[in-house]
Amino acid sequence: MAGQQPIVFTSGDYAGQKVKEIHFGPIITTETIFPDGLSSQWHYHSNPHFSHILSGGSKEIRKNGSQQQAPGTGLYYYPGVPHQNTDYRAGTRIFNIELEAAFFEQYELPVPCASFMERESMELNSGGLMKLLKEHYRQDADTPIAMDQLCIQLLQTGQPTEKYFPEWAQKIRTALQDQWNDPLTLLELAEQLQLHPVTISKHFSKYFRCNLGEYRRRLKVERALSLIRSTPLSLTEIAYSCGFADQAHFTKTFQQVTGLLPKHYRQL
Repeated sequence: MAGQQPIVFTSGDYAGQKVKEIHFGPIITTETIFPDGLSSQWHYHSNPHFSHILSGGSKEIRKNGSQQQAPGTGLYYYPGVPHQNTDYRAGTRIFNIELEAAFFEQYELPVPCASFMERESMELNSGGLMKLLKEHYRQDADTPIAMDQLCIQLLQTGQPTEKYFPEWAQKIRTALQDQWNDPLTLLELAEQLQLHPVTISKHFSKYFRCNLGEYRRRLKVERALSLIRSTPLSLTEIAYSCGFADQAHFTKTFQQVTGLLPKHYRQL
């Protein structure tokens, strides 16, 4: 970024071409498409927003490094953080949900900090983003109230209920992510982390806002999101590769987490 002054993207503005934009008061949802090989200017956004990559992807460069973005993944953008996207893949399409200042004011909510997605991993938010995506397409008389509620829920899911995320909870999160598809009992998890199983049982939901089983199912759905959008594997093959007993179990769990059927998500 040396010598370059980043440009500012205000409400509803993105580097790509907008194919759909809807305003629900201070909530703005958009779909953007990008030509193959495009590189954006260095820029930052004036409002916080979430993005879900439906297809394609790019290399995102920030001050502290770069990351390749893949289909099926979600991202959080804190306002004012400069970044550049390069080497967009053919067919890149991204869903964005942007929250203007009035949203946080009317519901007396803080803007999530820059490390929002680092501190609380994205798998807890993918389901919320998918439900918002579903409302973006549905767009009926009840969509505005659903959008408000889902956005509040999305923000709250990513925030720990305490002032800090304790070390033992971070260790649990790492262990569950590393062993997302391995058979694992509560006793085995407690032994690995040298914690009492009662301690885990008592405090896990306070920090993760779900139980252990729900968390592991969300991890499996998170893996499935990427496979559905980026591979030609059948839904049955994806179900088995993500640790589900069969496609019926996969379909039911996927819909519970995201509000969408896997086949509908693939068709977007």
